[in-house]
Amino acid sequence: MKLAIISDMHVGKKMYRTDENGYNKFEQLGYKALAKNIDIIVKEKPDLVINAGDIFETANPSILAMNKYFQSQQTLISNNIPTMTILGNHDFAFNNRRNHCSAAEMVNHTYFADYEIKSVEIDGILFIMMPYIYDTDDNIAKYLKTCKDLAKESECEKKILITHGVTEQYYKNSLISDKIMLSDALVELFDLVIIGHIHTPFDYYQNKTLVLSPGSMIDYQAYEDRTGPIILDTDTMKWNKIKVKTPHIIKKNCTEKNINEVLNKVSEDIYHISFEGNPDVIDNDIFIKAKNIAVQISIDVINPIEETQKNEHKSILNFYDWINANYPQYIDDFNNMKVREADR
Repeated sequence: MKLAIISDMHVGKKMYRTDENGYNKFEQLGYKALAKNIDIIVKEKPDLVINAGDIFETANPSILAMNKYFQSQQTLISNNIPTMTILGNHDFAFNNRRNHCSAAEMVNHTYFADYEIKSVEIDGILFIMMPYIYDTDDNIAKYLKTCKDLAKESECEKKILITHGVTEQYYKNSLISDKIMLSDALVELFDLVIIGHIHTPFDYYQNKTLVLSPGSMIDYQAYEDRTGPIILDTDTMKWNKIKVKTPHIIKKNCTEKNINEVLNKVSEDIYHISFEGNPDVIDNDIFIKAKNIAVQISIDVINPIEETQKNEHKSILNFYDWINANYPQYIDDFNNMKVREADR
């Protein structure tokens, strides 16, 4: 079976600034990333798309965010590609849980788990869907035990867990903890464990179990070249990640000689520019154009004159400290001399 694996789409997430039309730039690029991921998946023609949670940025997303997600699901449906989706912590709300509803539930999914663990057998493979829930420690323990019992009771030769949490091994390496903590013993009951929630893509083997994190769809931590879907073959367990470019942080050190050249080459990324020189040399039209293109752009101006004055002031303070440490009997004379200089 060919799987396409995605997670942490955070559809509708807003960050940084709005554009000239009043739209949040980061949010709009998130919709573009969603469309790009869906295009890739359609071309790959998987037997199943797995979404490991955090579909939306909030449990009660905007109509625009819901519409964009609905369009993506309709594209998959029209191409006869089934989907398996669970909720993440961002999709969870206590009121929604009490009313047995969720924003993602309003969209068609072939297999869907919101607040309870569900399992299904497809082509001889057991899939267990374990969405994120907030609850007491005792109920979380019972929740994890339910998952463990389902895996032990199944006679399927291959077992796959889709969840939104943290594994014990990941915690040991990163010290990132969570209420949904998968023990090594639980992980090893499966052939494949797909982890949402951790925006960093990673893979490792827990004995014979392959643990995969696809990372996020659009990375608000802004690291380069780590977003995009995973395509996996369940027969061989071989997989590859298809990269999708999303905004990332670019740091530049500029002077009067190259500041305008750098601004002219700005793309849809997040720029932190350190500029040493006279800010009057920055072409205002070029800067405005760059500001409208970039997700965010900040210029930290270092004025050489101010730096020199700081250094001179620091030198005076150091000289004062030197006199005070070595010739304390002359410190009053030194202070009187500074007063006379100030009166001139």
